[in-house]
Amino acid sequence: MTIHPLLADLAGPDLAIAWAPLEALSGDPHPEEWEDIASAAPNRRKEFSAGRVLTRALSDQLGLPPAPLRRAEDRAPVWPSDRTGSLSHCDTLCLAAVGRRSAVQSVGVDVETIGRVKQRLWPTLFTEREADYLSSLAPDTVALEATLFFSAKESFYKCQYPLTQEWVGFQDVEVVRTDQHSLAIAPTLGAAQAWHAAPIHTVAIVETHVATVMFLPV
Repeated sequence: MTIHPLLADLAGPDLAIAWAPLEALSGDPHPEEWEDIASAAPNRRKEFSAGRVLTRALSDQLGLPPAPLRRAEDRAPVWPSDRTGSLSHCDTLCLAAVGRRSAVQSVGVDVETIGRVKQRLWPTLFTEREADYLSSLAPDTVALEATLFFSAKESFYKCQYPLTQEWVGFQDVEVVRTDQHSLAIAPTLGAAQAWHAAPIHTVAIVETHVATVMFLPV
């Protein structure tokens, strides 16, 4: 199995981030994990198993002991007490991050196919200011930036949810570009909280896919 480390400057002895093609992540789930997908459709089983294979590999990298990664009723992973993490799938790829809970409070990751976010979806996904920014871009960059803005909101949601247990809508937060490789996010209503403060890192995986990563250190 070949996995591809991601954001080496961000990762380290307490945080591992990597992606791999779904086809490369073959393996059987832990018996307890299998209970969570026994009645799922074949494609869902494939994605579920791939994510568990990848998180096991990342846990091994950090020297964490083997442990099943169960699924809660809200479908969120139930991470063992010594670690936290995040998972994402798209059409052909799987992305994961695993961190030591003693050093990483929470992490969110997302992988997307460039061009998935069509302009007809902007009124649902983006605030007026975000849509104005995207409309100002050159045609050859709009698809990439819109995909990254959508992905950033997904990563933020996954990062904040373990801390707040609250659902956040796409219009509840607003993304801005801060530099070539990072974005920032802020609430559209109310005061910013600690989980809004971290940058959201953007990275190209292959020519057709991008990823975002947000993490909060302890």
